[in-house]
Amino acid sequence: MKEKNNLLRIASILMIVCAVVAIVISAVNINSTMSGMANLGGAERAAIEAQLNENNMTMDQALTVVSGIAYVGLGFIAVFNVLKIVIGILGLRKADTGTKFFFVWGIVFLVFGVLSLSSGIFNLLGICNLLGGIVAPILFIAGSSQNKQKI
Repeated sequence: MKEKNNLLRIASILMIVCAVVAIVISAVNINSTMSGMANLGGAERAAIEAQLNENNMTMDQALTVVSGIAYVGLGFIAVFNVLKIVIGILGLRKADTGTKFFFVWGIVFLVFGVLSLSSGIFNLLGICNLLGGIVAPILFIAGSSQNKQKI
């Protein structure tokens, strides 16, 4: 039995943990934002309703549209991060033999990781995106090359 590649194991665990944390943080952020919008003060609510009335829209309609968009976005975030969790689990199982698996998924997640940095890295979600979307995929690519050299 071959020894498992520790670099790939670390990358897989990092990807799993960061994906779980990203889902939780995103859900909490969206929930608190929607709660804040629904519980505006009287003056703020009146100002927003005045602007909405100019466009023949009510506050309830606007909240429905915004919440729909927010929850669809959360759905995409959840699906993408569940994929990262699945790939991380598969990565733990393939850590001794996978070469193309890690290289391909490393490239795919690295591309998306670079794109996700536009949201910033100076908060917990940004750090999760950096670690799970940049560092872990780079470790996947490096680990796949180590596995290739073992063969």
